[in-house]
Amino acid sequence: MAVQDELVAYADGATGYRNDHTGVGAVLLDGQGHILVWGNRRLGQMTNNEAEYAGLVLALELAARLQPRRLRVYLDSAVVVGQMNGECGVRSKALKPWHRRACHLAQRLEQVTYHHVPRQRNRLADALANEALVGRILSG
Repeated sequence: MAVQDELVAYADGATGYRNDHTGVGAVLLDGQGHILVWGNRRLGQMTNNEAEYAGLVLALELAARLQPRRLRVYLDSAVVVGQMNGECGVRSKALKPWHRRACHLAQRLEQVTYHHVPRQRNRLADALANEALVGRILSG
């Protein structure tokens, strides 16, 4: 696939009613807003913030396949955005491995920026995460 100049990613995580499963979803768009790729995963039990990081990791993995020079990532988790932007520390032992993994994946790209958006602006990634939560795995 040809190298893209800049892509946009939306990512989200969802935890189940009893926290027995987690779903994550991500979607990547080109500069004109056309969907290039999307995906979701069902994972085991984890906290909401871990799920948000898992969604970010999925988005970064999808982006690595498309090799954009720049990636703008939108998440509805202020915690993850703040930590990835270096605005606050990662104190949780559970989040440290997720943060390291996301940073490692982001280093493969020239530039990655992280932006907080309200849940209403992250509906597709949220829907993908919720589909994975109930066992419906989608990709395209």
